[in-house]
Amino acid sequence: MQYLPFFCPLLLLLFLGSSLVLSYDGPLYDSSAYRECKLLPEEPLYNGGILKDQDPNLLRSILDNGDQVSYPTFLLQNLTQGNKYCFSVWIKINNADSALVRASLVTEETTLSCIGTVIAKQGCWSFLKGGFVLTSSPKLSELNLQDSAGRDIDIEIASASLQPFTEEQWSLNQQTKINKARKRAVIIHVSDRHGAKLQGAAITVEQVSKDFPFGSAIAKTIIGNSRYQKWFTERFNAAVFENELKWDATEPTPGQVNYTIPDQMLKFVRANQIITRGHNIFWENPKSSPKWILNLTSPDLQSAVTSRIQSLMSRYKEEFIHWDVSNEMLHFDFYEQKLGPNATLQFFTKAHQIDPLATLFMNEYNVVETCNDDNSTVDTYISRMIELKQGGVTMDGIGLQGHFDVPNPPLMRAILDKLATLGLPIWLTEVDISKQFSKESQAIYLEEVLREGFSHPAVNGMILWTAIRQNSCYQMCLTDNDFNNLPAGDTVDKLLKEWQTGILEGKTNEHGSYSFHGFLGEYKVTAKYDNKTVISTFSCKSLPEAPLYNGGIIKNQTQQIHNNLSLSRTAVKSPAFVLYNLTGNTMYSFSSWITINGTDSAVIKASLTTDNNTFNCMGTVSAKLGCWSFLKGGFVMESPSNYALIYFQNLDGGQINITVSSASLQPFTDQQWRINQQLLIETERKRMATLHVSDVDGNRLQGATIVVEQVSRDFPFGSAIAQTILGNLPYQNWFFERFNAAVFEDELKWYSTEPQPGIVNYTTPDQMLEFVRRNQIIARGHNIFWENPNFTPSWVRNLTGPELQTAVKFRIQSLMNHYKNEFIHWDVDNEMLHYNFYEQRLGPNASLQFFETAQKSDPLARLFMNEFNVLETCDDRNSTVDAYISRLGELGKGGVSMDGIGLEGHFTVPNPPLIRAVLDKLATLGLPIWLTEVDISKSLDQETQARYLEAVLREGFSHPSINGIMLWTALHPYGCYQMCLTDNNFQNLPAGNVVDTLLKEWQTGAVEGQTDDHGSFSFDGFLGEYNVTVNYGNRTANSSFTLCRDDETKHWNIQLQS
Repeated sequence: MQYLPFFCPLLLLLFLGSSLVLSYDGPLYDSSAYRECKLLPEEPLYNGGILKDQDPNLLRSILDNGDQVSYPTFLLQNLTQGNKYCFSVWIKINNADSALVRASLVTEETTLSCIGTVIAKQGCWSFLKGGFVLTSSPKLSELNLQDSAGRDIDIEIASASLQPFTEEQWSLNQQTKINKARKRAVIIHVSDRHGAKLQGAAITVEQVSKDFPFGSAIAKTIIGNSRYQKWFTERFNAAVFENELKWDATEPTPGQVNYTIPDQMLKFVRANQIITRGHNIFWENPKSSPKWILNLTSPDLQSAVTSRIQSLMSRYKEEFIHWDVSNEMLHFDFYEQKLGPNATLQFFTKAHQIDPLATLFMNEYNVVETCNDDNSTVDTYISRMIELKQGGVTMDGIGLQGHFDVPNPPLMRAILDKLATLGLPIWLTEVDISKQFSKESQAIYLEEVLREGFSHPAVNGMILWTAIRQNSCYQMCLTDNDFNNLPAGDTVDKLLKEWQTGILEGKTNEHGSYSFHGFLGEYKVTAKYDNKTVISTFSCKSLPEAPLYNGGIIKNQTQQIHNNLSLSRTAVKSPAFVLYNLTGNTMYSFSSWITINGTDSAVIKASLTTDNNTFNCMGTVSAKLGCWSFLKGGFVMESPSNYALIYFQNLDGGQINITVSSASLQPFTDQQWRINQQLLIETERKRMATLHVSDVDGNRLQGATIVVEQVSRDFPFGSAIAQTILGNLPYQNWFFERFNAAVFEDELKWYSTEPQPGIVNYTTPDQMLEFVRRNQIIARGHNIFWENPNFTPSWVRNLTGPELQTAVKFRIQSLMNHYKNEFIHWDVDNEMLHYNFYEQRLGPNASLQFFETAQKSDPLARLFMNEFNVLETCDDRNSTVDAYISRLGELGKGGVSMDGIGLEGHFTVPNPPLIRAVLDKLATLGLPIWLTEVDISKSLDQETQARYLEAVLREGFSHPSINGIMLWTALHPYGCYQMCLTDNNFQNLPAGNVVDTLLKEWQTGAVEGQTDDHGSFSFDGFLGEYNVTVNYGNRTANSSFTLCRDDETKHWNIQLQS
């Protein structure tokens, strides 16, 4: 039986669609957060919400010591009980270097002493984000902003916002986040071995494991307790040992180390394939440290801590997915007081050296639970983490304990938003609710916390602090001693059921497809048909930012004024930078901030002239009057230049005043550029994996032989195909041996499927679709309409408006209905930046209507813009990167669901720094980017084509926002459009050799080895599916797993049966 781990972001024959979108017309939660102290505040969230146009008052009060302080306050009327209120504001102080500013709320009945904090500074603006929930409906409330230390400091505020959400609106926002971050749309295609789609096949889909780690602490009481073990394994896929790994448990007296109990607990989690956190190496609270270390001299303590970390980490190397290295360091500093300010830094450094695959965490309380604890505010946590990382520490994870009294969901979400700006995995590590509350209240509060955690995209896992001891739990139990659920346990079971897909049954439709939305995880799919069963398992800113690379080689260089001719042959003055001694074989990355005067907006082009060459364009930006816009680009110097000039022009040739600031030019040698690419590939396209081998009792097995083989790739890499592939077995074999993605070159285009009005023929694309289905190759749909009139059916060009409207309606409905659920993407309206045939004839909303209809017809397909000369050059005024972004924005404002960015990639001489810069800017949109039609001009010889192709492919594969690459190399008897990979006998041409070399380089292949003394085997693999075979003695086990994109090591447990 084979399980399908297809719910990571992986495109297979069972391919993923867009996330499920709920119908909702209320306010959408804004997750924006900022760590930086900025020269100017950003705009208010929600346009200010109910604080829009309201100015704060300045109140004065007398402190207990008689001092008078003044502070800004907002007077709020008629707040509503039960609503969630999200508050944010930008803060600057003027008579202190820094201050912890706290927001509080005072009503007639209650005082919420903290609803958000920020460490504010003098001379710049810091962002405070928080919120509150009210248990009554006060007629008048005060929202105050004060120095937490009670000092009378000058607090300036700007861009304040208070946005209410009803309980229903809050819940719908949570569900929207869950549907996007925790679920995927899936289409199962069922076909026979010839690729013919099968209608009416019975489908059963069962989720057999969950992707999201949700677990609980366990104690030694679980050892030998079969009822406890059964109850635990039926619910949880993650664990942490409550106390058994702590220093006072493993070495209660000096030198007497005993790991018997944690070893037995580890056998239990291993035997049940449960991932486990390591908690903890050190605890900074002296009351929770071994008593015998408290009075040690510094040298003796140093010796003891060295022994502790070496012993613990060596014994449990690769056993635990995380380690809490120095617990609660924001509240306590026992070791730093004794051993010096670098003690914690040394702990993290040593832990990483011993177990480099484990994710190392800070772990702290009162960060997410409240903002009333000055020791552990969100900014304090961030500051400490950055401090450690600047000291060289490998810090991989954010641990938030989560010991709650009354949870404050808006505050919790705001804190998670701010922590998420660090880009590190966040875990809720010790969640419970105070025992001061009734069991029913505990359950209510627990559900609030868990829903908030699960719905936040930055939370990677949740662990409850509910280990069952002899008679109780630390604060909250899920069951009684007979394992009958308490109210909190009922809440957990309810959520576990809600957050799992369960079993789905249905039949394939007329397209041979079955669709559903499922939670991420592993699934078993059974298909039955005719007694056969298959089990398969982008903004303009008020001030420019600082220059990149601190300015690079033009740091502190004064701009000169350059006289050049505009397009109208009029002398124009331009800012310029004079460069001396540029080196050959060097990539130069250029950036600057630009503002203009003399017109409202203009496309500004940066150009380069050297003593032997001219680069007409090395970057563009749509600049505006009164604010600063960012230009990013670059160039390649193949030979050295003694003198060069960078200058700026209005692409329209008009005379305007161009001002440049924060310019930067950074050189990279070829080697440095390649190393940067490889670092990105290692981070984005690969993942560490550790395989744990044990017997059925959880005993680790040293010396087991491991063979790991990658059997499919996660990254879609393919080529266009033409009808010439039909019946051509050598072409078919050559293609599917290499590629996992395809696009039909011309066969789906309107002029191919309906060459005469009303005579529609899909025979050829149907046959091509059977080929890709049969070989489990995903396919893009190209295209529905093409705005270039030269590639529109000849009979369409002379239609009247009404006739054309009828024809396009028939075209889109016919095509989309025939191929519903068959293609992962659709290029809806091809090359609309360069041409506008349909909008000229049908009105300015024609493209918008095309997208809307396509979305309704095939809601699971991703809809793409597809355009040339966005990436290939910046000299095409029609398709600059900002023009592309602007057009996307227009469609979005019109209500179009735009899912993807298509960049054709028809290159002559590629410019890698420009390619990367354009991709960086497009990536700010947060949409998947595909290179859809990559080739190199046939004006170049084949060897040069190959060299340039490699440069383009490496640039694409190494960029984190590229989700797939398609070559435009369909083979015809006459050759190919611009570039072929093979000759007509399928012997590689130089470009084909490049493709084969890269395919081999970007695949893990077979890896062999033996498990170490921890029963573990680790490797670094490209994302995709793997088969693994384990041999130990006369026992063999076969398993399969998937490496999906994640910052944490993938742990996979394999058990050998007796």
